[in-house]
This record gives sequence, structure tokens and C-alpha cells, in this order.
Amino acid sequence: MLVTRRRSKSRAVFRLCRSLILRALIVAMLVAVSQEGQAQSLLGARPEYVTRDLTEIPNAQALRATIWLPGLNDGYVPQGIVLIGERLFVSAYKSTDRKQDRGPCRLFALDMRTGATLAHLDLPKACGHAGGLAKGEGQTLIVTDARVIFEIELAGAAEKSLGRVKRAVRLGGGVKGSFAASDSGGFWIGEYARSDAGKMFRFSWSALQKQTLTEADAVEVLPSPIYAQGAAIDSHGALWVMRSGSKFGELVKLDRRTGVAVARFAMPAGAEGISFAPDGTLWTLSEAGSQRWSEWAAFYPLAFRFDPKFLR
Repeated sequence: MLVTRRRSKSRAVFRLCRSLILRALIVAMLVAVSQEGQAQSLLGARPEYVTRDLTEIPNAQALRATIWLPGLNDGYVPQGIVLIGERLFVSAYKSTDRKQDRGPCRLFALDMRTGATLAHLDLPKACGHAGGLAKGEGQTLIVTDARVIFEIELAGAAEKSLGRVKRAVRLGGGVKGSFAASDSGGFWIGEYARSDAGKMFRFSWSALQKQTLTEADAVEVLPSPIYAQGAAIDSHGALWVMRSGSKFGELVKLDRRTGVAVARFAMPAGAEGISFAPDGTLWTLSEAGSQRWSEWAAFYPLAFRFDPKFLR
């Protein structure tokens, strides 16, 4: 009788454990499906010049949103990205020739919720790459090119126009505007370099009143990792840089005092600008699959949002 009771109790415990394990597995599957569904809700319009499938990317488990980039059919190559409210701003230059790295520049505004293009602004002829994009003071943006900064005064979200170019400031000496980042105290301008590390310069907002910015105007200088394409500052003041090429992408968190990398995460090839959202998620984009780079193995011409907590 005692043996029977023990067996009955053991079976009950086994059934309970099995039930708990199954419930945990079901919950995990539902969470995974939910997160995958968020990432696969691809917004915007697919480009007409290609029928390829999107390539697999590293850290896909951290994806939370994806949007086809604007201007692809017209030959624009995406570069910078900034989130303001519910609008995503994307800077780009026009080129379908892999040997031509400069062309007419355009700034796009997208609806983050739908992926629809709301407006665009053609930038002055002095712009040929529009590599850097960052939030400015108040309702402004800054777009950086190799040797010039444009300050853009934004129109209201309800208006049909994007805004206007407020001023242009030349870059001199060793200051090159391959990418940009900003916080409440000022902005960073960084240099893209292939071999030796480049430099990133931090300027106060008042520096935009000058006609030309040089190293002497900088309030902070850091080494820039090679292949740096974009940068952003998170809510804790940490500086992040996106590195990429035709075959790799990497998101790097830097020590603000030394410029040394303290964390690294694999990213899609061709990843460019980055921008943090108020909730701590990170927007970025890739030029892989634009007409200029349509022959790359990677095809991922999207704006996409990662949750850094899920990066590995």
C-alpha cells in the first residue's frame, strides 16, 4: 500500500513538472513569435529594380521594426538616420555607379509607424555625400558632408514640406564630416578612415555661428575606429559608433575618455548612421542593396530598429 502511494505521488509530481515545463516552452514560443512578427512587419515600398530576397543578418533576434528605405528607385544611397518624434529622417546621395561616391543630396522624412515618405528636401550643390545626420538644437537637424555642415530648420510635423536650409558652415583642417552625432551640449563630427584610425571632434552648438570650423574650435577629440560610418549618444551619455563595409557591420560602444571599444556587436553589412529612440532602442540603416551597391552579397536596404538588450 505504501509503495502504491509513493508511485502515485511520484506520478503526480512528474505530471506537474511536465505541465510547468510545457507552459514555459509555450510562453517562450509565443514571445519569440511575437518578437519575430514585430521584425517581419516590413513597412514601406519594396524597390522595383530587384527581386532578391533580403539576406539573413546577425542579431536578428533583437530586431523590432523594419522599413524599406526611400529614394532607392531613384538611385539614392542612404547614409544618416535620426528619429524625432514619430518621424524618421534619412540623408542620402544619388549614385548608381560604384565608382561615383558623390551626387545630389536629399533629406527624406518618413512616418515611423507606416513607413510612408512624408516629404523630402534637396540640399545645396555643395553637398555630395550627406554622410552625417544628427539632431540639432530645437527643431533643427545638422547634415554633414566631407567639408561642410548644413543646419536644417524643420517644418512642423503637420506641414507638407520638410523644412529649409538655415545655414552652411565650412569644415577646415583635419575636420571631416563623414558622420555626426549630438547631445544637449553639442555635436560630434567624425572621419571615415580605412587604415589608420581617424578622429572625432566635439563642438559646442555655438560653433555653428562660425563660418569655418577647424580642430582649434573643438572642445573634445577622440580617435575614431576604422570604417566608422555613423555615431550616436545614448541616454546615459555613452558614445556608440557603427562600423561597416561591403562584407561586415559592427556596432561599437566606446569609452568616452579614451575612445577604446568596451563592447562590440555584429551588425548587417553596409550599416551606416544610428539614432537612439527615447525608449532606448536603436535605429540604423544599410546601404547594401541600393542601386550603387546592388551587386553586394548582402541585400538589406532597410531602416531597422534594434533593442540593445537583446544584442549578443
